Amino acid sequence: MRALSAQRRIAALSVSGAALCALAGCGSQVVKGDPQDKAEPTASFPVKIESATFPKKQNLAKDSSMQIVVLNSGQRRVPNINVTVKCGQGLGGSFMTATDESDVADPQRPQFVVNKIPTATERVNPPLDPAPLERSSAFVDTYPLGPLDPGRRATFRWDVTAVKAGPYRLCWRVNAGLYGKAKAVTSNGSALPTSGEFKGVVSNKPPTAKIAADGHTVIDSNR
Repeated sequence: MRALSAQRRIAALSVSGAALCALAGCGSQVVKGDPQDKAEPTASFPVKIESATFPKKQNLAKDSSMQIVVLNSGQRRVPNINVTVKCGQGLGGSFMTATDESDVADPQRPQFVVNKIPTATERVNPPLDPAPLERSSAFVDTYPLGPLDPGRRATFRWDVTAVKAGPYRLCWRVNAGLYGKAKAVTSNGSALPTSGEFKGVVSNKPPTAKIAADGHTVIDSNR
């Protein structure tokens, strides 16, 4: 009887150990997942930048919109059309800038606060909405809208507010995928390349407004 109880305990411990090993992924139990870029083809996809606009003159605390319209001018579906707002490495050319102060914990400072980012489905924020911005990608400076069929357009729009005075520079680049294998290339006859930049100045003069004679219309004198 004692021998049988001991065997049962040993069997139970063996089962428990196997279960723990499976959960921990030890030994031969490890199952490696596919790489993130497996589904992204290695190919070039012709696109045409139909427009790229952002006000050159900005004012502190004034809202504005940056918009880029991309056409799939090729014969194949673009895997994941997206735009990166950044110049190479670091913070250059993004909505963020770096302070020269040496006694701060975080040198990153926004030059533009982003109120709304491009999304596949339109999102209308209620007044004073505390919810974070909806994101469909873990990439901080890259904004995807998903697959884009031939002949279709994707409109990227950022609603921003200038919060730091001085010169600004925003670099942008259109991509056909998120992992660098799918390349967006200039199509024949395209008026604009697949990348560019916006340069301008944010004035330290905040916007001023007044009420019109009808008592309801708001007139922005800085427009």
